[in-house]
Amino acid sequence: MSIGLPVFNDRDFLTQAIDSLLGQTHRDFELIISDDGSTDGSEAICRDYAARDKRVRYIRQPENLGISRNMQFLLEEAKGDFFMWAGDDDFWHPQFISTLLGALDDSPDAIVAYSPYLFVGEDGSPSKNFAKRAADYSAPTPYRRLAKLMWRFDDGFGYGLFRREQILGVRFPVWKGINRTNPYNNIYPTLCYYLSKGGFVLAGNEPLHFKRIKDRKNVHHKIPYSDSFIRGYIAFLLWKRDVVATSLGEISRADSRWTAVRVAPAMIVRWGIWPSMLRFAALCLKLVRRKISFY
Repeated sequence: MSIGLPVFNDRDFLTQAIDSLLGQTHRDFELIISDDGSTDGSEAICRDYAARDKRVRYIRQPENLGISRNMQFLLEEAKGDFFMWAGDDDFWHPQFISTLLGALDDSPDAIVAYSPYLFVGEDGSPSKNFAKRAADYSAPTPYRRLAKLMWRFDDGFGYGLFRREQILGVRFPVWKGINRTNPYNNIYPTLCYYLSKGGFVLAGNEPLHFKRIKDRKNVHHKIPYSDSFIRGYIAFLLWKRDVVATSLGEISRADSRWTAVRVAPAMIVRWGIWPSMLRFAALCLKLVRRKISFY
């Protein structure tokens, strides 16, 4: 199997991430690290691991690809029958891979397995603001799996374990125009592709993946024009429009246009209209509390 680790300026958390991957009870895998031009010393850490462990293959990109293209690159580089992406600021229980492999072996119709997970802070302790997450999208048909996703959308299983051959057609979007540097929600269309393509299995009851929530100073990406009411809101609307349109396109490619048509009303409301209303209300509240630029 193969693990794809996209890296970009997360030196403070990178060692824990790599150690927890190399410390898995299932040891037969390749770890492909794609460094997207880190400038914080991450390169030296990755090269050290590659020199010490034959399972590690380090690739430094000659120019910054962005997270979407980097994740696509890693999938294309992988050679294993099973594949997973790993966040360079996350960490995993030692039995994460073995548990998910067992789940896929027991569920031949499933193309992805995932476990419950927890959000943790920068110090690795569980976040007080988030409970354990365990969204189960298993169902016999693409429409029913997607309907579950619309009802309870959670992007965690994008970091599950996949049958690689079944997901080679997935496309990670890069938002255009005003949102060209915005990577948020780039994983949503891929989730739609996976659930349209094949089955899902939730493995176990205990969290095996620990996703890091970083302080604002360590977050690489910010929503465009966050200090401007009008431009910021326009950017948000265009971004959500693109999320919905791209997600419906992935459903059509993976399954059928009819499935996309059936899912479209719920997706437009849940991923388009509803977030836009909440965003507008939040901006209005922010405007009332303190002065911000309209333009």
